[in-house]
Amino acid sequence: MKVTDFQKTPIAEFRYLNAGRSAGSFYEDKLPVHRARVDQLPSNVDAIIVTADLQGRERFQEAMGGPPRLLGEVIPRRLIEEVLPGLNLKDPTRIGAWLAGDFYTVPALDKRGGTGDVTSVWRAFGDAFAWVAGVAGNHDTFGDNKSQCPRISTNVHYLEGSTVNIAGLLVGGIGGIIGDPNRVHRRHEDDYLETLERLLNEQIDVLLMHEGPDDAMPGQRGNTRIREVLERSSSCLVIRGHSHWHDPFAEFTSGLQVLNVDARIVILTE
Repeated sequence: MKVTDFQKTPIAEFRYLNAGRSAGSFYEDKLPVHRARVDQLPSNVDAIIVTADLQGRERFQEAMGGPPRLLGEVIPRRLIEEVLPGLNLKDPTRIGAWLAGDFYTVPALDKRGGTGDVTSVWRAFGDAFAWVAGVAGNHDTFGDNKSQCPRISTNVHYLEGSTVNIAGLLVGGIGGIIGDPNRVHRRHEDDYLETLERLLNEQIDVLLMHEGPDDAMPGQRGNTRIREVLERSSSCLVIRGHSHWHDPFAEFTSGLQVLNVDARIVILTE
């Protein structure tokens, strides 16, 4: 799968509450929704929703008197009701989703980088769309099992150094970040890169990552060693989060394509 066109101007924006660094310091932010075209989708879908790092909560006026839900819990329904019909995408059973990790924000919205249960986000995407494949972020846990997503339903595929074949499209995934393996969703660098190379040797079409490669452009942060492995070994489309890029789409001279969906949504269509 290759991206043939990326629209930098958002087609929609969702307002949400972003966490501050002390009590009462949260603020209203905007989540952009972009559209990109690819050369080919799996035969059973008309679009794929791609996102990561939805680390916020819905606004109080949308919570209807209850505590604000995680942003990722409410986004699937809002996409179906407010955005997808305008793209003539009216059947959610013909839409898939890829999740690249980090969907938790503390309920009080007074701390950046909190860690917590994101099972409800994965379930919301699985309930809304035909299928979901994704990886964990370094701030994600899953109920009592902090390091492994529970089996939510047959259409939700949690990837951790593994692959899934979706209508002929081979998707691989590696979650978390490079770091102390005693902490949630972290691996030693050598372990991470060995897992990455093994996945690439399986000739995957799409790679879902949380941490990902850097780009030569200023401010396009990431891991240089990951980029070197990808450029040497891969022609797949890379979906990543974790570090925000001003320009979400990068295409390298090697042919490698990287789509950074940190704090944004991208809708892939043919």
